Amino acid sequence: MPRKKSSLSSPKAPVQVRAIDFVMYNTKDIRKTRAFYQKLFGFKKGEEWTDWWSEFHTAPVTLCLNGTEHDRHPEWDWSGPACVALAVDDVPAAVTACRKQGVKILIPPVETRVCWMAWIADPDGNRICLHSRKDGSAG
Repeated sequence: MPRKKSSLSSPKAPVQVRAIDFVMYNTKDIRKTRAFYQKLFGFKKGEEWTDWWSEFHTAPVTLCLNGTEHDRHPEWDWSGPACVALAVDDVPAAVTACRKQGVKILIPPVETRVCWMAWIADPDGNRICLHSRKDGSAG
């Protein structure tokens, strides 16, 4: 029998959230900011570590840094205020549910090599990333 996936959401919610996957801060100088977190807090490298995206092992929620230089992938320019990533099973379906509820879509679904992501806004303009890891993990 397949194991039931846990959910933070009410069963009647239009978008079911499994967990909080990560919190993301943007930085103009990713190497300098990365060094700050490594030196001050001793955070270790996480799964993804590039010149424009860095993850730290800070379980249960990952801390991510997003650089603002995206010459290779302009569609991955996720600059703006900090955001939280909510784990959902299906990002495109979650975006469809959000549209039906009149939620502002900031960035439609984007596929990376490890996940799917999209950005929406709450009524105050706070950014929320809808996120789904390809390996099925969450949190």
